[in-house]
Amino acid sequence: MAENGNPDRAPAGAAAPGRPGARRTAPPAYMDSYKEAFVEETAAFVHSYDLAHVTMLGERGILPAETALGVLAGLADMQARGLADCRRAAGGGNHAGEKYLTQALGSEIGGAIGLARSSGDLSAISFRMYARDRVLSLRGGLLSLRGALADFARRHAETVLPGNTHGQHAQPVTAALWAMMLHDALARDGARLAALGTRLNLSPAGAGIMSGTEFPIDRRRIADLLGFDAVVPNTLDAALSHDLEIEFASVLNLLCHTLSRMAEDLFLWTTTEYALIALPDWFIGISSMMPQKRNPDGLQDLRNLSAQSQAVLTMVTGTERGPTGFPIIERRNSDRMLRALAAGIGERLEVLPDLLAEMAVDGARAEDLANAGWASVTDLAGALVRINRIEWRRAHNLVAGFVRDCIARGIGPVEVTAEDFNAYASRSGAQMVTMDDATLTKALDARAFVRRRETFGGPGPGAMEQAIRNAGARMREEEAAIAALRAQFAAAEALLQETVQRTLAAGRFA
Repeated sequence: MAENGNPDRAPAGAAAPGRPGARRTAPPAYMDSYKEAFVEETAAFVHSYDLAHVTMLGERGILPAETALGVLAGLADMQARGLADCRRAAGGGNHAGEKYLTQALGSEIGGAIGLARSSGDLSAISFRMYARDRVLSLRGGLLSLRGALADFARRHAETVLPGNTHGQHAQPVTAALWAMMLHDALARDGARLAALGTRLNLSPAGAGIMSGTEFPIDRRRIADLLGFDAVVPNTLDAALSHDLEIEFASVLNLLCHTLSRMAEDLFLWTTTEYALIALPDWFIGISSMMPQKRNPDGLQDLRNLSAQSQAVLTMVTGTERGPTGFPIIERRNSDRMLRALAAGIGERLEVLPDLLAEMAVDGARAEDLANAGWASVTDLAGALVRINRIEWRRAHNLVAGFVRDCIARGIGPVEVTAEDFNAYASRSGAQMVTMDDATLTKALDARAFVRRRETFGGPGPGAMEQAIRNAGARMREEEAAIAALRAQFAAAEALLQETVQRTLAAGRFA
């Protein structure tokens, strides 16, 4: 019987029932995956924060000048020796700077860097600096893709395509209208990234793990040295709110759906049945058995991005559930997934402009298909309204019946004549409604159909030219905004490095 009188409970130190041997004395191996590891994408950002934090501590006199100068000198030595190698050799993680300094210079120097901050500061600021940098990179990639879509639209302003709703031919469109649709959707994705960037660019440094610190630190000074616009005003919010991770995953999810829709359209058009486009050889795969196959591997990969992004969004949202301060360890997994998704999107954005430049479009076949399915009969109803002065719904119903009659009789839109229409109208009790051949031919021609669509935003040549010009102006504004932010971050990094070097050279803090 056990000491507590419970025969089912093993004595302290005994092996678990059914498991021979001593109790475990070390964490299970899988727990290593939750440990802080070297993260290439954030190492430089954490190092910059190390420099800014110690500079502020020295300037405020919170650390003795001699100690702060020793820490800065050690951090500068890490840069000279190779930042990534030094941090990796020290064991990686957000605290690699402290570990390296302790190993190289002793605990008096290494241990000083952790004054008035915590792992919470390090995690929060490394995420924000990484994410704002990645957001800028993605915005630049989107801008390149939007430019490629506008170029594609210029080349294909006269390429007529069959439009599609419910999986059926709808109205004729142009390849240019399709391309500019995607351009505008991607512009919204870029705007969402830009808005996220403004929320990311607030410094959480100085929040500690939740309540800040009793030392008189200057949070604004750190923010300025790292290129942030301002400081997160609430320390608990700065350290333990993670809605920005969810927002980042959400924005990437929407972007992936746009890219996936582009891939879905191209995938359909490249099938043998459609045969509207031909992909370049570098974007396809060949069957191991069937040498004639041109499998659209690149498009299938792009389609899958939406599934990946949905999984990441689900993971991030699920991880961040719960009371404030509870999700800590779990975030290591969702963070890895989020960074992998962002990197994967960036890689694909680099490739897609080349795809659009080299993809071949069979314009003749596309126009034949656009003319083959009665796709332009909306304008036949419109012509009836103008010529015969009848109401729209009556014209619509009359044309619908006429098309059904032609299909039943095996007459296509290319063969049909005004006599066919007038005979049908007479049989239907609309003897006064008539049509002439010239008007009917023009109404049913897909190319003429799109050229008549000069409404703002439509596929007509004038409207499309204006749309492309407007897009160019918006892209130039976006390019300037991205350049300004890059300059802001570069100037802050230059100021930080200059301040450190000047301080070390003078042997004192200003």
